[in-house]
Amino acid sequence: MNRKLVSLVAVIVVSAQSLAADRPNILWISCEDISPRLGCYGDTTATTPNLDRLATEGIRFTHAFSCHGVCAPSRTGIITSSYPIALGANHMRSKAKLPPHIHLFPQYLREAGYYCTNNSKTDYNLRWDEKATWDETSGKAHWKNRKGNDQPFFAVFNLTMTHESKVWKKGWKDVVSVLKETERHRPEAMIVPPLYPDTLAVREDVARLADIVTVMDRQVGKILAELDEAGLTDDTIVFFWSDHGNGLPRAKRWTYDSGSRVPMIVRVPEKYTGIVTDAAAGSTDDRMINLIDLGPTVLSLAGVAIPGGIDGQPFLGKGQGPDREFIHGARDRIDERFDMVRSVRSRDFRYVRNLMPWRPALQHISYGEQNAIMQEMRKLLAEGKLPPQSAQWFASPRAAEELYDLNADPWELVNVANDPAHAATLEALSAECDRWQIATRDAHLLPEIILDAGEAEAGSRWQILQAPDGLQRTKKLLAAAKSTAHSIAAQSDVAMPQLDADPAVRWWQVMACSKASNVADFKELLERESKSAESAIRIVAAGGLARAGHLKTAAATLRELLGDENHFVQHAAILEIDEAGPELIELTKEQISTMSDDEYCQRLADHALNR
Repeated sequence: MNRKLVSLVAVIVVSAQSLAADRPNILWISCEDISPRLGCYGDTTATTPNLDRLATEGIRFTHAFSCHGVCAPSRTGIITSSYPIALGANHMRSKAKLPPHIHLFPQYLREAGYYCTNNSKTDYNLRWDEKATWDETSGKAHWKNRKGNDQPFFAVFNLTMTHESKVWKKGWKDVVSVLKETERHRPEAMIVPPLYPDTLAVREDVARLADIVTVMDRQVGKILAELDEAGLTDDTIVFFWSDHGNGLPRAKRWTYDSGSRVPMIVRVPEKYTGIVTDAAAGSTDDRMINLIDLGPTVLSLAGVAIPGGIDGQPFLGKGQGPDREFIHGARDRIDERFDMVRSVRSRDFRYVRNLMPWRPALQHISYGEQNAIMQEMRKLLAEGKLPPQSAQWFASPRAAEELYDLNADPWELVNVANDPAHAATLEALSAECDRWQIATRDAHLLPEIILDAGEAEAGSRWQILQAPDGLQRTKKLLAAAKSTAHSIAAQSDVAMPQLDADPAVRWWQVMACSKASNVADFKELLERESKSAESAIRIVAAGGLARAGHLKTAAATLRELLGDENHFVQHAAILEIDEAGPELIELTKEQISTMSDDEYCQRLADHALNR
């Protein structure tokens, strides 16, 4: 071989090595339903040696948050790098259509040559293209299935043994069979958060949670050992995170820290310190991180261009964005129950906006009612023995606005929104919540029936409020929603409204009349609106008539709507009946008992009929 050819081969080899050095493998290990309950986060009851060791080798993030306190919306935000409220995908298990400019971020990695696998949970609130997103998504998906060892990979392993259902006694027994009796956590040694009553039932639940976290930690150790045995540790950036906070009451499904603050650890091999600065082993990072930032961060580390039109931003790599000043979160329909909450968290305060304050914080959601702590709280509430810091979450109406001083009150139990000393903070965070909802064109300001119909017409839920009149329409919707929430929370009389032509704005206005303390004043308005062409408005108006004592008129309207072919209409109608109480249930029970096979309608029917 001549010298020129040798030199050319050497250049090619060096170039290939440089390219490989710039294209790290990326491994995600995600778990479900845990707050930072790890030894490395200072939890003295945790048994997490593998994750504690990972933290000594990587960066421990102290202020990482999900955009929602429940799995499907949170994972929707992560996979799209977008706020689900912008996509109209924040209702639990909705199937929103993606707008043309949004792709699930692994698609960009695949186009750049990465092998992308998901093992195996998806749970996105979307209609999405599996073939474009993952090379493989299944219980067998693994980086080792790639075509060649020189192909970089992005591999996700979703650990499910910490899901809330595994805290329940039956699920817990299945998970902890791998633990010796001496390795299980003792209830008497647990630390009970002040959010809950300190009883044996609560302590046992907290101990079961600690047990399943221990099992999860061992699985993390096995995955890391497999990476090491394959000789890939020095070539792979490892992320560990939870999809949201603890699977306990007023934690999971909520935007408070208890439901949204998560552990996150990132280990960066020494060879990639040119890509990631400040990645010293055992370091901590106190920046505010939203999990919607995970996708752009992976793209940044892989050297892939960050697409436009998304809400996430990289927090590592050469494309690293500016530090976040706020964390935004949202809660909408959870399974069969509706709510609408928006939240803004700064470094020191959390602001909460309740746009449906007529409903208690802890509504009866069939799935969550299986939790032992929830059962204990309801039992003590019925006996008049539940402490005020726990009992407040069952009261209605709620405050339209909440504000928590996180330094003085880390469990967010004392609402200081009405404290004059915090007036400026309340005003500033309320304004930021306005800005965020308007900027994202919060699609869930539209009731779900109207949202679903609008998607069919516009092409996607995102596109509804992106129309030329979308900005002004969003502002009108938000103003109507806030006005309704404040009047109902204050239980104040409502003035006769001038109803808007926009059916979604009108829905909020009729809702204000329907829930008003002076609902009897609106008999004629509610009778007229109960004949509206818009089903969502008819349902709300009928509910108002029932509260005003016109039960037969209300029942006639709602019986008709229970027979509608649209499951969204059926669901809203039976929810209105269930919330109205026994008299309206009695007048409609024949229709309720033969409800459709829609799962959420069935759950509401079971609750209404006490089945």
